[in-house]
Amino acid sequence: MTVRIVLTGLGILSILYFLEYFIFVGLNNSFLLFWLAFGAFCIMWGYVHEVIRKQKIASLIFAEKLFALVCAAFFVAVCITLVVIVKAGTQKPEKGADYLIILGAHVYGERMSSNLRYRVEIGKKYLEENPGTKVILSGGKGFGEEISEAEAMRRYLVKNGISESRILLEDQSVNTDENIRNSRKLMTKPDAFVVIATNRFHLFRAEGIARKQGLKKVQGTGQYIRVDTIPNCYLREVIAVWKYKLCGQI
Repeated sequence: MTVRIVLTGLGILSILYFLEYFIFVGLNNSFLLFWLAFGAFCIMWGYVHEVIRKQKIASLIFAEKLFALVCAAFFVAVCITLVVIVKAGTQKPEKGADYLIILGAHVYGERMSSNLRYRVEIGKKYLEENPGTKVILSGGKGFGEEISEAEAMRRYLVKNGISESRILLEDQSVNTDENIRNSRKLMTKPDAFVVIATNRFHLFRAEGIARKQGLKKVQGTGQYIRVDTIPNCYLREVIAVWKYKLCGQI
């Protein structure tokens, strides 16, 4: 009964998290559906666990234990990857970069999402402290966006005192790999020192992609994210890191 209570409670929490995110943040990425599916799965597993225990079928008990072991191994792998991601997000970049790349995130119509605003804010701080650095704003126009992510960032920076002459727009990319690849095409220095501005959870993968694509000196500056997006952003990033590693992109 204890196992069923724990699994049911975990499932309910997961579904509630999905609903909170959907209501207050919006369905801005498909990975969010994981929490709904995971919640339903946990509740179902709790019920099946009780049935298996009552029936006392040895083969099913063994299968459940084996499945639980696989889940435990997955959990450990997630935790190890999270440690790497969190550690990478705490770094501080050197001054004097040739280029600052600010990576795009979701825009609601013409309004930046909170996580994109955080990225632009940390980028603006670096630009103010390093007046010789040019900035590449990287992000295309996706579903539900009336302007590109790059244009939304440009408007914010210009409004807050960053000169247009320092700004380069890259408004065609739809993922981090394209962000870096397309941004490189705008650089005139072959051995440029590049700083990437994004949210802390995103820095490890972004820097890995940049190095894989040939940038010799790349560092990152990371900003916080909206608190209620932390579980979704970090777990989604773990899966993205695994995918990019398997595909040889980092």
